[in-house]
Amino acid sequence: MATAESVKIALAQIAPKMGDVKTNFEKIMDYTKRASAAGADVVVFPELATAGYLSQGIFFDVAEKLSASLKALADLAQGINVVLGLVEEDEMGNLYNSAMILRDGEVVKGMWQGRKVSSYRKLYLPTYGMFEESRWFASGSGVPVYELSSSEGTFKGAVVICEDYWQPLTVRIAALRGAQVVFAIAGSPKTLQKPKMTHSLLVARAIENTSYVAFVNQAGSQDMVNFWGGSEIIDFEGNTLVSAPLREEALVFGTVDLYMERKYREVNPMLREEREEVIRDYEIAFEEMRRSYQS
Repeated sequence: MATAESVKIALAQIAPKMGDVKTNFEKIMDYTKRASAAGADVVVFPELATAGYLSQGIFFDVAEKLSASLKALADLAQGINVVLGLVEEDEMGNLYNSAMILRDGEVVKGMWQGRKVSSYRKLYLPTYGMFEESRWFASGSGVPVYELSSSEGTFKGAVVICEDYWQPLTVRIAALRGAQVVFAIAGSPKTLQKPKMTHSLLVARAIENTSYVAFVNQAGSQDMVNFWGGSEIIDFEGNTLVSAPLREEALVFGTVDLYMERKYREVNPMLREEREEVIRDYEIAFEEMRRSYQS
């Protein structure tokens, strides 16, 4: 199949209801239909879109209700990739804050260290202030990359979830594995500086990895906590191509030019210039830090 020159992306900035899987999936299905009708190659939903971010004590119940709805959504996703944040339960009963990509009746498999995987599992679980993620979820192990289909051909994408893009290595790993577009999904509550800080971080991730970043955040409120929305697509030079409004639900579209990205990477070889010695020094510095905390 040919390599895609451009990809049309729909940012589905929704306000999930806490624990209400049925209502949330009805909304997800509706937004997917609208995105497909508009010719989108990908529709991206926020972190924990099926559950709501603050469902916490009922996450197990939410996970058990997903299978039939996921199948229906995958069947609906004909000719469109659906990037979906959800609660995932493994065969041992562990819960993960995960993302799956659905298309043409199936879960799209990603590649991670030579193995096929069905989901991306959030790596960094915030457990401070109002956040209690490590109380409910297990951590993932790495960053898979997905070969995705579009109307023009194929392209490579990856997913990171909220706290993950605050750490520079997650997006760098995705880019080193060939990701051209990184889908950064979030359930980010509003604080005074959070929109500005998040935008600055995403611009840095896009520039330092010469990649597109498609950011989708939750909107609305849950249990008196407000989610600020502000979804956007940022190009490899740090420009915002399209953005959604603050706080309210929206479906916005943007097209990324993968041909220009490839050309830009040829003259800005930041990924090719990554050095093994620097990565090793990072690992040594990390171990030194761990020992200092333990002493």
